[in-house]
Amino acid sequence: MKKIIWMYSGMLIVLIVILYLSLTLGSIPMTISDFVKGIFGQRDGQIGVIFDLRLPRVLIALFAGAALGLAGALLQAAIKNPLTDPGIIGITTAAMLGNIVVINFLPHLFFYAPIFAFAGGIIAFLILYIVTEKYQMSPIYVLLVGIALNAIFTAIIKVSGVTAIHFTESTGLSMKTWDDANGLMLFSGVGIIIALFVGGWCNVLGLSEKTIRSIGFPLMRVRWVVLFISIYLASVATAIVGSIAFIGLLVPHISRLLVGSDYRFLLPFSALFGAALLLVADTIGRTIIPPYEITASVIMALIGGPFLILLIRKFGAIYGH
Repeated sequence: MKKIIWMYSGMLIVLIVILYLSLTLGSIPMTISDFVKGIFGQRDGQIGVIFDLRLPRVLIALFAGAALGLAGALLQAAIKNPLTDPGIIGITTAAMLGNIVVINFLPHLFFYAPIFAFAGGIIAFLILYIVTEKYQMSPIYVLLVGIALNAIFTAIIKVSGVTAIHFTESTGLSMKTWDDANGLMLFSGVGIIIALFVGGWCNVLGLSEKTIRSIGFPLMRVRWVVLFISIYLASVATAIVGSIAFIGLLVPHISRLLVGSDYRFLLPFSALFGAALLLVADTIGRTIIPPYEITASVIMALIGGPFLILLIRKFGAIYGH
């Protein structure tokens, strides 16, 4: 327990430092005194720009990162597959497609785009589940099927019209407004709160099915509830920031090394770690080569790609493939 307390304390300190750097670094520098003055309404032209553009961007990175980190941890717990990530197996890409349906055909319902994104994520997972369960595939083959689904949904997005193409090119954390931030905080906040209360269920899901059934635990019902929470979190984040892979893969694995496998502690830590990771990726992307930006999804791909290769090597050896 002492180690867990130290890890949480360290993560909170890291998150505060990253938050400070993210708020103060950029094309328009800002000091803490400027920030405090801005909170109380004393905003000149530059500070006003920061509060209207940079602050909502920071909040979006925090909430989207927390949602994606939790989504990955819950997904891995529900299907017992350490290689899964909503951004790799097609869930977030299908969520983007659901978002595009709103943009193209129901623009008056744009505020509810996260709900349509959730529907797209559910459809993608159901396809993956039906295909992989029928043939009892190993985790590596589940990953390959998910990658294929991801490619299919990406292709559908690219051929779905000018509006859709414009949407995919403009996704990310840049040029976000308070409307985007408020929508994400509302929809993802509900999911994050609910997710933090299912840690005990996730611990039980880690047991063998024979043991779970012997204690009368409603296995399938709980598994699907956890899956829906995971897909919901990944989808609502995607509706605002687009598809960002590897956060849901990296965060749970590293969090287990730091705080252990007890999901009562793992889930809150994954939320903090995911928030910090996406905020770091976005801050690096917008400050490394100003005035140009590298999107957070590209930064995460550079970090997460090698990590996925290492995991495939590890679990390929375990499963004999």
